[in-house]
Amino acid sequence: MPSQDSSPHPVSPAPPPRLRIAIVGCGKVGEVHRERLTAEAVDIVAVCDPDADALARMAGRISPRPRLFRTEQDLLMAGLADAVVLCTPHGQHATQIESALNAGVHILCEKPFVTRGTDAARLVALAREKERALFVSYTRRSRGHARFLQYAASRIGPLTHVQVTRAQPWRERHLRTWRMHSTDGGGFLLDAGASIIDLLMHLHDSPVLSTNAELVRGGGDVDVDMRAFVRLVFASGMRADLCLIGDATETLERIELFGERGTAGWSLREDHPFDLYIRPAGGPSEQGDPAPFRTLLPDAAFVAALRSRRSFGLDSSHDLYDAATAVPVVSLVERIYQTAHWR
Repeated sequence: MPSQDSSPHPVSPAPPPRLRIAIVGCGKVGEVHRERLTAEAVDIVAVCDPDADALARMAGRISPRPRLFRTEQDLLMAGLADAVVLCTPHGQHATQIESALNAGVHILCEKPFVTRGTDAARLVALAREKERALFVSYTRRSRGHARFLQYAASRIGPLTHVQVTRAQPWRERHLRTWRMHSTDGGGFLLDAGASIIDLLMHLHDSPVLSTNAELVRGGGDVDVDMRAFVRLVFASGMRADLCLIGDATETLERIELFGERGTAGWSLREDHPFDLYIRPAGGPSEQGDPAPFRTLLPDAAFVAALRSRRSFGLDSSHDLYDAATAVPVVSLVERIYQTAHWR
């Protein structure tokens, strides 16, 4: 008679519990995050927005149907979520982040994080104290063209000058929204220009010595900047000139890098194919392929970090989207607003 193995059969480890995430802010940006989070196979357990119609629209796209909340305070008190994704007006971020951290949840916040440098530094410190992830959704950091330009800068540098033009029909798209009001954290420089400044600070690791900016108000009921013309002078001697137009008739973007060992650039228009290139000094132009340079979008990186179950108590600034890396951007944008000439 064969002997019987009395040892228990091996048991497969239980899969980790699915992350429970709540979305605060159910507008267009919230919808983008809903799609990305759905692709990450998390449980969107709650949505929050003071607008009942926006709540209903988003809830109807989520299965199983999430809980609905009109305020983030009620959402946090319910204790349903491990993490929240903040897609709310910029001026509300600081208060909402502090409340979420004190409630013990992780946070992915839409860029530009907060509007004041002191708030940015304070909230990063609080996140470390609470051992919670605090990420900021600077999507340009994941995009192939931006990462290619960082690679190009290392080949043609040191950089001597960067020229940026970014134009959008931003006024037309957001005319009757909070983005047109300074008390809510509106303004084209803050809303769209911050990601360009973030890219500059990744292209060139040097302190900014001086800023010179002219900001143009939208006029009428619009009390925020609609256009921004900014010059930044870095300690290394490099200069960057930004032309940001928020009332253009089309979307276009051009970024040109000039270095001691060559040039590089990126160009995109609505009805044209993109152009991405590097040209070492004395050599032919090389077309850039953005695909190999792409990396995880903020939502995917946030979910991956939480699933790792690691501690966020010490310095986690090695994370691409960690809020500590956004503090210099917030401080510089605030400085530009404070010192700019307005007309």
